[in-house]
Amino acid sequence: MVAEMEQSAVPTRDQVPVAETWDLTTIYPNDEGWEQDAARLKAQLAAAAAHRGQLGASATELRQALDDVMAARLTMERLQVYAALRKDEDATDDAAVARYQRAVALAVEAGEALAFVQPEILAIPTTTLAEYTEAPPLAPYRHLLHDLQRQRPHVRSIEVEEVLAQGSEVAHVPHEAFSALDDADLDFGTVRDERGNEVALSKARAMLFLRSQDRDLRRAAWEGLMGAYLAHRHTLAALHGASVRKDVFAARVRGYATARQAALFEANIPEAVYDNLLAAVRAARPTIARYLELRRRILGVAQLTAYDLYVPLAPEPERRYAYQEATDVVLAGLRPLGEGYVGDLAGGFAARWVDVHETKGKRAGAYSWGIYGAPPVILLNWNGTVNDVFTLAHEAGHAMHSLYADAAQPYHDAGYSLFLAEIASTVNEVLLTWSLLDQTPPQDRAEHFALLNRLADNFFSTLVRQAMFADFEARTHARAEVGQPLTVGDLNALYGEVYAAYTPGVAVDDAVRLTWARVPHFYRAFYVYQYATGLSAAVALARAIRDEGQPAVARYLGMLAAGGSDYPLPLLQRAGVDLTTPAPIEAALAEFARTVAEMARLVEEGALNGAGTV
Repeated sequence: MVAEMEQSAVPTRDQVPVAETWDLTTIYPNDEGWEQDAARLKAQLAAAAAHRGQLGASATELRQALDDVMAARLTMERLQVYAALRKDEDATDDAAVARYQRAVALAVEAGEALAFVQPEILAIPTTTLAEYTEAPPLAPYRHLLHDLQRQRPHVRSIEVEEVLAQGSEVAHVPHEAFSALDDADLDFGTVRDERGNEVALSKARAMLFLRSQDRDLRRAAWEGLMGAYLAHRHTLAALHGASVRKDVFAARVRGYATARQAALFEANIPEAVYDNLLAAVRAARPTIARYLELRRRILGVAQLTAYDLYVPLAPEPERRYAYQEATDVVLAGLRPLGEGYVGDLAGGFAARWVDVHETKGKRAGAYSWGIYGAPPVILLNWNGTVNDVFTLAHEAGHAMHSLYADAAQPYHDAGYSLFLAEIASTVNEVLLTWSLLDQTPPQDRAEHFALLNRLADNFFSTLVRQAMFADFEARTHARAEVGQPLTVGDLNALYGEVYAAYTPGVAVDDAVRLTWARVPHFYRAFYVYQYATGLSAAVALARAIRDEGQPAVARYLGMLAAGGSDYPLPLLQRAGVDLTTPAPIEAALAEFARTVAEMARLVEEGALNGAGTV
């Protein structure tokens, strides 16, 4: 079994059962297979580059060129994904880090070799390209070509595209440096847990301790966590500022008005969607204030602090879920999605999709990733809490989206937009919550409260907090776009202002003002808002699945299988959700308000007194 939490050292991978590690042999049987593909990539790039200057000759020639380009890109993606997954297993493994750095270099080489493709296609006369696009040989690439024509104003000449490709490796530096510091070099010290044992603090353990009913432990974990970032605040500000300026440069060189416009243009998302989100969440400040005041009253504190925002308001059971037990809970909760979905996911769990436990040097947090042609994989850092059970359901949603899209679409249409990426995961969380509520006896008010508490916390963390992050991103990029600095003081002042606006009643101190420094998503600019829009869409889809049954399930699974074969907004509209209006955001916030009101009612009825039963 995995080492217990109270042990002072984080376990190494050889202490974890193989059955609870992911199986990367589905990508490459071993590291030698990676080396063979790395060597083969050069020939694939040469085959693709041989079409240079010939793309406009005929629809047939363009089809062959695109086939060769996609073959090279798929190999390149496989090399990158495998290298990144192996690095994420252990960031202190020099061989894995070196392989990843080689993959980044190969990606730069591939980008340079293929930089001619977009500008050369767009050099084909408009009427001719339109004829080619509708010709039978190019039917599989029709959406890709239509989208490329949409991007015409932002594709530069072949020479400029080649220079941009050459510079892409440099563009990765801020994120890579942050990741190395965040995952490998930061020392968070030690804390004493509830049993008085001194344990090494890690990011994963800090998040566990922040859920403790012991406020002193929460404070110690928060101070240990943020102390490491405070000690490196100037370095972190330099990296963050460099990442923002990189975004501004990339937008300007391609002719976008702003970095935000550039980020949203990729998925054909109007900026009004972003603005609608921020406006709706700001307008919901009274609901947010009621939620936070309820939290303050239940915790019995005079002033809420940042380390009071993660602890469940109802005590969690002492027991921890074993991973295998958690898979059963998740599969049962997802039964509304049908036998096929549940069976496919059960097969994935059995086939070692999941790397379960925190180990020395392993990347913190959780994600699902993979490569076309191989099963998806999931990274976890398992502590056994109910929160981890929901995280498993969340990441399983990502994995199943990829599984179904890969099965139904060719490589170039399988990859779904980031705008859709958080929807399938959140649908799973909502369905699991409702399933557990349905299974809880009405007289067990404490359990009902605990589940509603988790749902409310999810609304706060996913809809409110991510909107707050999105607001901060918009402000930092706006500053950079008019030449204003982004020093530690500037970033802290901006974040403190935004934090106060979105979390009324919570104390704002130096540690809170620096919280931007520990958010890795900021190195992928204008990504986080999609968590909030994704939650809103997911609530609407889950409600339809619950209320309509099979017709809604069919529409939803059809959206998953569509992958990236169309833009995300039309795919969502066909599934029954229209995010071009603020209505889904407002409906999700109304659900948040109802949840908070129900929690308050249960508290008045004594749900948190003793056993919480009548």
